[in-house]
Amino acid sequence: MIEKFLARIEDNYYFHMVAICGLLSLLFFLLLDQEKRRSHYILVPFLLVMLVNFYEILATFMVVNKPINEKFHRLLTDEPFLGWNAWVYNIFYYQVSKLGLLLLIGINLKKALSKRIVWVLGIVFLLYCIYSYFSKTYPIHGIQQPILYFLSNTILIIASGLFFMDLITEEYYIEINPLTYLPFWYITIIMFHSVIVFMADVAVEYLTFENTRVYYMFNLVSRVLYVILLGVFTYLMFIGKNFISRTA
Repeated sequence: MIEKFLARIEDNYYFHMVAICGLLSLLFFLLLDQEKRRSHYILVPFLLVMLVNFYEILATFMVVNKPINEKFHRLLTDEPFLGWNAWVYNIFYYQVSKLGLLLLIGINLKKALSKRIVWVLGIVFLLYCIYSYFSKTYPIHGIQQPILYFLSNTILIIASGLFFMDLITEEYYIEINPLTYLPFWYITIIMFHSVIVFMADVAVEYLTFENTRVYYMFNLVSRVLYVILLGVFTYLMFIGKNFISRTA
């Protein structure tokens, strides 16, 4: 089993980069003092890095361990087991991590109205996530989840837009240099990643059947952006604060 697992990740450089970010983030987080570790500006990014490592390991394990995968499949549905691990990504990537990223953007907003909008977006998305476990049209274990894909990326695009509106209107942000402010960088990456994945998901049927080269390009760009995002989170663990400048 271990040999099969290692064989699956041997040439998976995305997995390797995610694992490196995970190990470094864990090390840097443990070296922080307790006060910084309790800060939601530090804790939420750390938990997101750990979550990504968790579901990437779980997804690979589900591929090599079909009996365990089938047991989880039976908990989700009575339909025949086809060996897919799509449920892992549907639950932990498209649902849990998207809610985590939405929370991260939300805690960086200053305007009360923007925060309320993010709360509403989160509640609506959470309600759909709960509904997806009972849906017969788009069951959570299925490989086609157009509504889930659309909502998960849309809420992050909207929330990112609210952050940039705050950035140009709120006094707190006007008085700082955004280039030295890590939330500016990771929310920018979240927005670009969400837009890329949104476009790929909207045109997925055309791309997968008619233009696979563009599909693979979208996939590569989205993975590169996600690794960069995890790298920014890791750097945040390293410096233990939102500002790159030592004097901030």
